[in-house]
Amino acid sequence: MRLIALARAAFEAQGLHLRRVARARGIQAALAATAAVFALMLLLMLHVAAFAALVDDWGAPGAALLVAAGDLVLMVIIGIAAGRAGHDRVAEEALVVRNEAMRQLGDSAARAAMLLPLLKSQGAKKGLIGAAVTALVLGILSRR
Repeated sequence: MRLIALARAAFEAQGLHLRRVARARGIQAALAATAAVFALMLLLMLHVAAFAALVDDWGAPGAALLVAAGDLVLMVIIGIAAGRAGHDRVAEEALVVRNEAMRQLGDSAARAAMLLPLLKSQGAKKGLIGAAVTALVLGILSRR
């Protein structure tokens, strides 16, 4: 029964980890896409400003450069937010729980595999030797 509970805990922790990582990556991708939009607007406004500088003697370019500067500020802020959105403590804790459950699952499976020959043995002498060997191995494994 403990084997099944450990396996269930490992699978649930892995599922939580994957859901949280996917959510963080989705948010990060959305913020990065938004930053890319502002980067494109920056380039567009810089082109418009350069064009207006050639057409008019410094009238319209001032406003266009202010808008481009605002786009640059927004792009930097959103880009920084996208870079920081990938860290999730809950996902990291779920990974630790999953790893511990998988380790315990392996230990329990190893113990069950060692006890199985003891349970199947027919003779009393054979059963006692098997019990002693199994106890010795389990004692060694439990110290690790």
